[in-house]
Amino acid sequence: MKKLLFLLFALILISCSQEVSKKDLEGVWWFFDGTGNGELSFKNDSITIDNGYGLPYTGSYELKKDSIIIYFEGNVKVDYLKYNSKDSLLIYKNAKYYKRFSSLDSSERVHTKFDLINIKSKKTIHSDSLNINSSIFLAFKNKSDELKLILNGKVTTTEDLPAFLIVRNCFGGNSTNYYEPYLILGKAITVLDLSKIYVYLNVINLRKIKVFSHYDFPNRLFHYYNIRVDLFKEKLLKNGPPPAPHDISRKDYLAKFNPDIITMKSKQDFKKLNSIKPNSHYLVSIDLDLPIEDYLHLTQELQSIGKKKKAKIRTELINL
Repeated sequence: MKKLLFLLFALILISCSQEVSKKDLEGVWWFFDGTGNGELSFKNDSITIDNGYGLPYTGSYELKKDSIIIYFEGNVKVDYLKYNSKDSLLIYKNAKYYKRFSSLDSSERVHTKFDLINIKSKKTIHSDSLNINSSIFLAFKNKSDELKLILNGKVTTTEDLPAFLIVRNCFGGNSTNYYEPYLILGKAITVLDLSKIYVYLNVINLRKIKVFSHYDFPNRLFHYYNIRVDLFKEKLLKNGPPPAPHDISRKDYLAKFNPDIITMKSKQDFKKLNSIKPNSHYLVSIDLDLPIEDYLHLTQELQSIGKKKKAKIRTELINL
């Protein structure tokens, strides 16, 4: 009797879960449940995996029993893949997907890969760990070398950023809670471009932003930098929306805190940070022409020193 029950159970499993062919896979599969990427697209011998943040990766693939072997950009991935005929769901790694478009319906779909600036950081965060309440937007340069943002999949300008963040982050009654936004940096973005974005973050009193500069596709890890946004009234009056009542002028800040001023024109100036003393005030003036990679590393170094030495460090982005 036990053997009979075991055989029946095995037959049920076999009937519900089966190996899938390339013909079965043809088309677009959307994320349904579990932890995984937003979309899988199969066409002939190619697969496109889109993480849902505008960063699709395309490669070739092979099927082997309950596994899929993916080849992309010199890398090889071997992952679990199974098709459940009972509910028509595709199981890829730890997630389930359902077919949204057949091969014919998806023939005109084009995945445009966003060119990340590709600067690696010591800090990483898994894509499954991102705060679902946080806004994600992308910054890039167009062919005319103009700064553009992608908000909700639409190409626009920095002027639309405050409204985008308000709509995405406003909850309940008369109170507004703003979650730290995520900015994905595109190729060719400069420190000057970031300064233009900061101005519009200040409109809704956002003082922190997490900047994504690299994506480790095999491990689904974003490399990031935590940026604190410091702006003086003079900067705001000159470059955009009017300052808020709580914003301080550079003149008043200097008079109130009497900070030591450290200038940063190049990476060679980083050695000046060794002079920072505990429990003191500092204003670090950063040249707008500083390479973006040096700037990102500098922000992390300043945060580390400030925390370690309990120093009060404020920054400004200016032409030196």
